[in-house]
Amino acid sequence: MADQYLGRYLTIQYSIAFALVGHCILIISAIPPIIVKPNAAIGVFAVGLVIMGLGTGGFKSNISPLIAEQYKDERPYVRTNKHGKKQIVDPAVTTARIYIYFYLLINVGSLTGSLAMVYAEHYVGFWLSYLLPTIVFCMCPAILFVCKKYYTHAPPTGSVMGKAAKLIGLAFKGKWSINPATT
Repeated sequence: MADQYLGRYLTIQYSIAFALVGHCILIISAIPPIIVKPNAAIGVFAVGLVIMGLGTGGFKSNISPLIAEQYKDERPYVRTNKHGKKQIVDPAVTTARIYIYFYLLINVGSLTGSLAMVYAEHYVGFWLSYLLPTIVFCMCPAILFVCKKYYTHAPPTGSVMGKAAKLIGLAFKGKWSINPATT
C-alpha cells in the first residue's frame, strides 16, 4: 500500500487508526460485564487482536523506512564543531546511530509498558492493562501530525513485487523443470 498507492506517511496514519480500533475492541473484551462471559470475551478478544495486528503490521513495516528517508547525506564530509575541531561525518555511522537510538527507545518502552501492564492487570484488571498501551499509542498520530512539516515525504514509487517476479522468471528461463534436481 505504501509503495504503490498512499506513501509511507499516509499508510502509517491509516494503520495507526486501524490498530487503535483493534486496541479499543481489546479493551471492550476485558471490561467486567464482557469478561465474565468467556465465549463472548474470547470472540471479541480474537477480533480485536486480528484488527490490531493488521494495523500494527502496516505501521511497523513502514516506520523504519520513513526514518531512513529523513537522513539524506550519502557521502562522508568534514565539519567543524563549535570548539573549532574538525570531525568526519560518515552517513553509514550516522544512520546506524539513528537506528540504535530508535530501537533502544522501542525496547525501553516495551519494558516499561510490560511492567506497567502486569501491575495494572494484577491490581485492577485486564481492561486497564489494555487501556494503558492504547493511551500511549494514541500519541503516535498526534506526534506524526504535529511534526508532519519536518518530515521528508517520498511519493509512492510503485511496488517492486512485479519487478522481482520478472527477475526471478528471467533467472529461471530455460532452467525450470518439474524435477527439482534439474532445476
